[in-house]
Amino acid sequence: MHVTFITANYVARESNYALQPFNWGVADKATVDAFSGSTFSSKFDEMCRLIAAAGFKNIDIWVAHLNPTRVTDSQVNEAVAILKTHGLRVAAYTGGLGRPDMTRADGERVYKVAKAIGTPVIDVGLNPTNEKLAFELGKEYGIKYAIENHPEKTPRELIDRLNRMPSGYTDVIGVAQDTGFWGQFGYDAVKATRELKPFLYHMHLKQVKKHPDDAWHSCGYDEGVVDIQAVVKTLVEIGYTEAVSVEHEPQSEDPMPAVARSATLLRGWLGSAARS
Repeated sequence: MHVTFITANYVARESNYALQPFNWGVADKATVDAFSGSTFSSKFDEMCRLIAAAGFKNIDIWVAHLNPTRVTDSQVNEAVAILKTHGLRVAAYTGGLGRPDMTRADGERVYKVAKAIGTPVIDVGLNPTNEKLAFELGKEYGIKYAIENHPEKTPRELIDRLNRMPSGYTDVIGVAQDTGFWGQFGYDAVKATRELKPFLYHMHLKQVKKHPDDAWHSCGYDEGVVDIQAVVKTLVEIGYTEAVSVEHEPQSEDPMPAVARSATLLRGWLGSAARS
């Protein structure tokens, strides 16, 4: 398994970890604005340098850091060169087909960027109106689409959706499992991992805990309610060999200390199953 840094961990960075109250949409916009135009190259290089310095060799690029509607072809080429400079392999990309009824041209732009950076999978929500488009473009570009569980409270909801798709669609469309949401919904993440085995294309390995304000927040693997070590053991048992994104998106502090600590735990649990 490839231990991977997902750049959404830096959701609050361009807002200086100072949004009160935190608002994902505002933080997203600040990131998109910073990672486009004249500041793109320096910002992308700085981010990749930090990730590589923390010992990561694989990266899961959050769409706000490489937004297909905002970056130019030249900037995509710059991103590819920067990734190479820092020795980072793209394991996944969250630029997807989430808006309803996307045109083929809009979809192709997403997949052209995805192809250019070399990702094997897109790991984000998929609007039901775009399932046919995801299948067709996935076949054309050789890129799988892994639907991330967000609103679904059980794996059965995802499995039923996939089973309703036309024959052949699940050769291209599967699941990116976010363990943090199972924790929030009180569903056993180990059980979910086993149930999703036939469809599992990507992992967002996230730990969560409830704060005094009754809100759920991500945290390091050595905290929280999800048995992350047992999930990792299960991934090994079921023969999962793809990327595992270490996910922690704090609102008011640098994520890297907890992410690096979590990655060390993950590599230890994986043992020989870990790949660079």
